[in-house]
Amino acid sequence: MSKALIIPPRPSLLIELQGLLQVQEPDIKHLIKVIKQDVALYTILLSVVNSPIYRRANAIASIEQAVIILGAEKVSNLIEAVLLRSQLEQVNLFEEFWSSTTEVATICSVIAEQFIIINPELAYKVGMLHATGVPVMLNNIPDYKDFIHQHGTLNSKDLCYLEREAFSTDRYQQGYKLAQLWNMSEVAALTVRYQPITMDVLKDPKHLPIEIPTLLALLKLAKVISNEYRQYWRQSEELQGSQTQLRYVLEYLHISQDDFYDIREQLSQRLLQNTEF
Repeated sequence: MSKALIIPPRPSLLIELQGLLQVQEPDIKHLIKVIKQDVALYTILLSVVNSPIYRRANAIASIEQAVIILGAEKVSNLIEAVLLRSQLEQVNLFEEFWSSTTEVATICSVIAEQFIIINPELAYKVGMLHATGVPVMLNNIPDYKDFIHQHGTLNSKDLCYLEREAFSTDRYQQGYKLAQLWNMSEVAALTVRYQPITMDVLKDPKHLPIEIPTLLALLKLAKVISNEYRQYWRQSEELQGSQTQLRYVLEYLHISQDDFYDIREQLSQRLLQNTEF
């Protein structure tokens, strides 16, 4: 049985925003008013939407513009990312952890949109959530930081096994529980949970929702691209040096190797310009 850890409660601002977006036609004016209540959120949100990775011809100067240009769903996703960080950053994590998480989320979204694979906003949400179990574990387990230093380069399946053996839970389970507690998409939450067995799921998804294998494959590719720029993700199963796995993931997503190398180059160049990531 998984050990129960303390997970930060869903912020009241997020509860209000999620309530606004549940209706078919959200009240955009009310949405903008709610966002403007938090000055820090307002500032960070504008910084993110003007990131070079989005390649906007003109800078977005206001939340009104952001909502009109990006849409309420994308803005909501960006707000969730900011709130996640604000609730979890009391943990002494390297800045690069958050930068890399944001990168992975953005890359998932860009690939999903360019190749018309799946809803880009769902892809972004998965990327945003995929590593949130790490700060939850650090918040609750005094020895977890030493554990990361000792075992951080293991592949996710072995890492998951060792974490459960040592702590009666694991980062993927805690990320899943956080996503549930914060009323995120159940598909996104399950994708976070099944990361350690990505290749198994791609080969035999069994009873899982059809979106989950696609999201897991996208997450793999996003980590490959982010790793080349940040050199942060070092888990050995992340397709680095594994052309067989890379080919399998690309075939699953119906992306040619040439197309993947092209978008990898484009995104890497954008990341090099980006001082926010």
